[in-house]
Amino acid sequence: MNRHDHPKPIALGALALLFTAALGTSCEQPPMLCEVASGPYAVKYFPKDAGNDCLMIPGEQVGMSVYNPPKGDDREIDASRATIAIQAHSIGALADDAKATAGATDPDPKHKQYSFGTYAARPDADDFCAASDLSAAEQHIPETAYTDADGNPAIYPETRLAYEWRDVRMHMTFATPGNAATGEVSITRERADSETGNRETCTTTYIASALFPKVGCEAVDATGQGTGMPDDTRCCANADPAKGRPFGSGLHPDFKVKCDPELLLCVLDWRPGEPFPPRGTNPVCKVEG
Repeated sequence: MNRHDHPKPIALGALALLFTAALGTSCEQPPMLCEVASGPYAVKYFPKDAGNDCLMIPGEQVGMSVYNPPKGDDREIDASRATIAIQAHSIGALADDAKATAGATDPDPKHKQYSFGTYAARPDADDFCAASDLSAAEQHIPETAYTDADGNPAIYPETRLAYEWRDVRMHMTFATPGNAATGEVSITRERADSETGNRETCTTTYIASALFPKVGCEAVDATGQGTGMPDDTRCCANADPAKGRPFGSGLHPDFKVKCDPELLLCVLDWRPGEPFPPRGTNPVCKVEG
């Protein structure tokens, strides 16, 4: 989903005129387009009703893409219109597992692994780009008989997974173009027991915070092996060689971040109801002068 065409060559005379005109005007930044980051976000989920979290999903990786349609002549993009696609890792993993294990796929062509909707063309006064009218993402795998790796007959159970995203807002500034987002998602999982015929259905609504880029933060031992424990220092944007941190994490230093102990990914140090995105520095990241 490339939103930019290749630039056309400009004659030197025209280029000179453009440069002269630019010098004669104020040095203002051009208006910003609503974008998303290219790559997976680390998304933390907070149950909207903590007492009714039947799925118990702490978070996951989520990918996003933005598309601007071409203008009528197909030579330029229409920057006044944009759409967005959002896909959670779990729904893609279900489709991949079903196909690899049993050759099973969702037979309904209307079911997509991603949600799709309208995206703002420009950030609002608060530096947010809003997504609206998002379709549901769904995969419904039918019960499928197959032969396992040992040659035994097996059944892939009927499984349905659906995501409904709402109120998705991307924080958009020149310094942090699409590095943080928040929204709400209702996740439904249905699974049938092939032996009893019983069906288990669970829906949980989460408030989500998203951070780009995705950075792992598992602590390692002296041999470099993962310990299964979180290490907040691996989320620090700044390097600190004196503390064994020769490189920064690649995360923006304006955001307050931490290592999530369940995901072992760096996430925004934020909870619903607090100002978004969270600003500041994790105390473990401060470099003593």
